[in-house]
Amino acid sequence: MRFDTPSGIVREPLVRALLLMLLFIAGLTLAQMLWTVVIQFGDILVLFALAWIISFLLEPMVSALERLHWVPRPLAILVVYAGLLLVAATSITLLVPLLASQSQMAASRFPDLDQSVRDRITALTATLESRGVSAGDYSAQLIKPLESVGPWLVSNAVAFATATASILAQVVLALVLSLYFVIDGERLRGQFISAFPGRYRDDIAYFVASTNRAFGGFLRGQVLQSLIYALGIAVIMLGTGLPFAALTSVLAGVSIFIPFIGPVLATAVPTIIALTTDAGRAWLVAVLAILLNLVVVNVIAPKLMSQQIGLSPVMVLAAVIIGARLGGPWGAIFGVPIAAVISTMIAFYQLTRAERERHVVEIGGQPESESAAQEASLEPLTATAGPP
Repeated sequence: MRFDTPSGIVREPLVRALLLMLLFIAGLTLAQMLWTVVIQFGDILVLFALAWIISFLLEPMVSALERLHWVPRPLAILVVYAGLLLVAATSITLLVPLLASQSQMAASRFPDLDQSVRDRITALTATLESRGVSAGDYSAQLIKPLESVGPWLVSNAVAFATATASILAQVVLALVLSLYFVIDGERLRGQFISAFPGRYRDDIAYFVASTNRAFGGFLRGQVLQSLIYALGIAVIMLGTGLPFAALTSVLAGVSIFIPFIGPVLATAVPTIIALTTDAGRAWLVAVLAILLNLVVVNVIAPKLMSQQIGLSPVMVLAAVIIGARLGGPWGAIFGVPIAAVISTMIAFYQLTRAERERHVVEIGGQPESESAAQEASLEPLTATAGPP
């Protein structure tokens, strides 16, 4: 008498197909549950991500101070964060009042811009009608959006102020969290690597170090790109004799961070502000801003990324294009550091075993031979240990 074993049942095509479908449904359900959790705690995750980014930006300065023999790591962290607080306090004391006054002055000029645009539309309408072209309806449609801009700005002023205060509070909290990331970063990294078997620790240690170097270099490159563009816009505004140079440069430098639409916004900001002050020179500001944008985005930025993460400028541009095609805006943002990690790991696996161990020692890891020896020395202890 023959009975089918469970393994025999599983080998049936229909049963296997049913199991695969059940696994697929379970995977979708789990993914949906995880996505729900991510949405519920999205603001907290963003806060931790911001703290992680800040720690990436500050870690090289801490490491540079730590390399001095007389500076321990706690003192290096204290010096870096004290310097950061000093720079932040100085910026708030000097820059914020200037930006506030320039913002108020720029907003006060909006009625003049409104009237100037109305006069130009009226003159254009009169010229067209004198030549037999009726443009009454079109001119009314052009003027109508201007009538709603002023009330919209007034009605959203309180909401904007509240959002700004909330963002500042989150930045302060992110700074505090980043301090813990910098303090415990090495310990957490060591615990993560130690969780893997000894024969894999070389690869994991080098992968973690490559990821830190790539993403940290990418973020530092983005900050430098923003600073260079902001300084360029300030030079353009001062060179053309237009006011609000500080306000314009800060807004343009922040705008260029935004994926895809950032370069467009960074060019539109100085042009719009120039229109509110001197419409006759707005075209010159627009042309200079476009040229600066092209140089920064297509020449300086790839060079900065190449220096920070070790990829050639051509590879940087290729990573941005391929990342945008595969992942949209997020792919364009993170395509460069991901490409840097892949390139570094490919080069790592092309090395001999001795060269790999030397690279691991250089980044502060532990060679595979030492890890295996430690595990071997612990095996007899764990084998003989037992209940009393």
